[in-house]
Amino acid sequence: MKNLNDYTAKKSTFGNSTETAENKEITNRQRQFDRLLEATSEARKIKTKSINEATSEAAAYYFATRPINFYLLNHVYKQEGITEFKKFNEWKNESATVIKGSKAYPIWGQPVGAQKEEEAEAKGEAYEATEEENRRFPMCYVFSNLQVRPITAERGAYVSA
Repeated sequence: MKNLNDYTAKKSTFGNSTETAENKEITNRQRQFDRLLEATSEARKIKTKSINEATSEAAAYYFATRPINFYLLNHVYKQEGITEFKKFNEWKNESATVIKGSKAYPIWGQPVGAQKEEEAEAKGEAYEATEEENRRFPMCYVFSNLQVRPITAERGAYVSA
């Protein structure tokens, strides 16, 4: 038998099937963020285990100083055949394109404050990031070498692998 709360929740959203692009974006972004949080939790466990099982103090120091993205890319997201991860534009600069339907791997980006400082420095301006800006890490998306294929210069034709 169905729970009454399930029915009322469904009833309240009935007829609201028109999903705007903005709502869909928020939903997809939230889904990616949840995926990143789950992966980060797993990466932290791997990091702690690596530090605890290190055979020397130097090895423990090495594992302790690796950023969480290191564990995400080299342990959590790693699969057979994956040799590298790059952002969409980085693959594009290497004359490769992401295969349609490929899902990006979310990782943590550079802190917002550091990004703003770099932008200001490039313009020759001074900018001091706030403590809040230095604590905010946006999401960044990368694709593996298995999710891309090279393109030729000839009308953007794909090279068969």
